[in-house]
Amino acid sequence: MSNFFFISKNNIQKNNFQFDSDESHHLINVMRLNIGSEIYFTDGEGGSYTGSISSLDNDIVSGNILDVHNNKNELNYHIHLGLPVIKKSRIKIAIEKSVESGVKEITPLSLERSVKQNISIERLSAISKSAVKQSMRSIVPVINPVSSLSDWYDPNALNIACIIGADKRLSGFKDQILKSVNDKKKICLLIGPEGDFSNKEKEFIYDNKFIKVSLGNTILRTETAIISVLSILNELIEYE
Repeated sequence: MSNFFFISKNNIQKNNFQFDSDESHHLINVMRLNIGSEIYFTDGEGGSYTGSISSLDNDIVSGNILDVHNNKNELNYHIHLGLPVIKKSRIKIAIEKSVESGVKEITPLSLERSVKQNISIERLSAISKSAVKQSMRSIVPVINPVSSLSDWYDPNALNIACIIGADKRLSGFKDQILKSVNDKKKICLLIGPEGDFSNKEKEFIYDNKFIKVSLGNTILRTETAIISVLSILNELIEYE
């Protein structure tokens, strides 16, 4: 993991910063940083900073801000991922890769064929925060409570569903996707469970005119599907 850290916006005053005790402990005892060390950190709300440590008094790291960047390493469009509830070990991977790929909002979905288990939003938020550090993003994505498909659906967004049996790939909707990005529309991306959507859920997807896309002939694990579709989506938009 890179030397990239979190700080509360309240702990930044003009050109000075001060980390809390937990992050200070990590900086001093794990990273072994000292006075004069240059560090990089984010407030998680769009601000990224370069700073220099000037004090380790009382095991609290403080210093001076050298440079400020706004929305560094952030996409200029908003992807809201609808993620079916899956096993805990695999939902960790799904959250990590979604965050590393630039997703700004994630909602776990209780679908008819998703795994039936309790989800800790606090744990998912911690995973998200760790992935932000890894990817050196400046915004921590929102992790919403578990929702139903109908409550997650946004009629004002561009809604895309990865669905088994769809006859077009994502690239076939490039013009529609680019128009939505230019119009500042949110992109709501729906990933199905490995057992596919139920007939009732498919009916909802068709009735609400989702873009329906195929990820190929093989059945992908949910976390693999996320990596695949986000890579394609970002490439379509970023390299236009």
